[in-house]
Amino acid sequence: MKKITCILFLFLFFFAQSQNKGFTYTPSNIDSLETYLSKITANRVKNFDNSEQKKAKEILEERRISFSKSIKDSAFIFDPIINHYLRDILTEIYHANPQIDHQDFYFIVNKSLVPNAACYGNGVFAVNLGLFNLAESEDEIASVLCHEISHHLLRHNDKSLQKYIKTFNSKEVKQKINTATKVKYGRRAVVAELMKDLNFNFMKYSRNAEMEADSLGLALFSKTKYSKEASITILKKLDLCDGMIFSNQTNLKQNFTFAEYPFKENWVMQEDKIFDTIESVNDLKPEKDSLKTHPDIPIRIETMLKNQKLNASGLTTSQLEVIKKRISENALQIYSDNYKLDIVLYQLLSQHEKGLIDDPAFNIGISLLLKKVYVLKETHVFGKYVDPVNAFSEEKNLNEIRLFLSNIELKNIRKIGFYFCQKNEISVKENPVFQENYAFFKKLNQN
Repeated sequence: MKKITCILFLFLFFFAQSQNKGFTYTPSNIDSLETYLSKITANRVKNFDNSEQKKAKEILEERRISFSKSIKDSAFIFDPIINHYLRDILTEIYHANPQIDHQDFYFIVNKSLVPNAACYGNGVFAVNLGLFNLAESEDEIASVLCHEISHHLLRHNDKSLQKYIKTFNSKEVKQKINTATKVKYGRRAVVAELMKDLNFNFMKYSRNAEMEADSLGLALFSKTKYSKEASITILKKLDLCDGMIFSNQTNLKQNFTFAEYPFKENWVMQEDKIFDTIESVNDLKPEKDSLKTHPDIPIRIETMLKNQKLNASGLTTSQLEVIKKRISENALQIYSDNYKLDIVLYQLLSQHEKGLIDDPAFNIGISLLLKKVYVLKETHVFGKYVDPVNAFSEEKNLNEIRLFLSNIELKNIRKIGFYFCQKNEISVKENPVFQENYAFFKKLNQN
């Protein structure tokens, strides 16, 4: 364990120095936050009928525990610059809409770089770092916040939970589930089909809720000082970015092929299995569009334009640019702090490809990552730090990196690490961290 700890420390130390770490993951008021979460959970249970309260309390308490754990597990960012930026926008929204009771509202920033925001239904809202990267104006951020606040005002989370409880407690559904579980042959397919039908009903309700939140959100947003057109521009950006996460080129083969040790195609090939579980799961998987939580964005835009006659425009603000810069500077640190080796490698390769990381920083980062992968595989804990390939994901480049990291064996990593350091030594010849990594792989290849 001492060896692993040393490698992790070196890896995090390098990125802390090279990426100017500025984010913290633990709130200063963690105890009062826990008290707040308990209070709003208890208050929310009161919104349900007496016959529903027992089940509602059970579910909401599980969600509270899960949310508290995610805070302790560093899923969120507590940054004064971003928090101040959000507070300024929210102050304008509340001032323009005094009917909003925001006394118990709590906005938190998720460190995910996927552009999104969420309403938890209990006064807690999350805004992903990725949304700040995608947006080009304060107006666009404000539009998204109004949309999420509308979900809360319309009690969509409570209504969805009530529908869930009533549906699964109904005699009809209980009978269907009981019948399905007693089927002798093809039970899995029957149960999956039943769950597909039930899920579609919930998702259909959720899609209707999105349209309702669009309508109320636009009404709230229209009262603010912000440009109404931003409600359209941000939706268009969200539509364009759909499916584009982790779409940057990484040139995995180019970076890890050497004259003395060429890249092997089987490093990025998925192992064939006797039983094709992926195909069987796909057979039972509902059509993608039928379970899409959010309605197609073009439909939402068309509805909003029809009602408000808006045009598309937007302006970039300097304050938002500062936040974008901070996110870019800390992107590698965010994932390395979470030990997401696959995403760290993706970030290193893609950012170097785009010229956002210079050669010395890139070479030190790659040498550290390869060293870390070797130690984790050697001690049989590698699986904790790299997610498996997502069979239903369109993240081609990230999946290729996951295959690469999973497929290369210790004997491969010894050679890849050695030849990578040998090839790039000149650019970082004086760096002690790189030289230590190079020495590590030299020693491995002497045995």
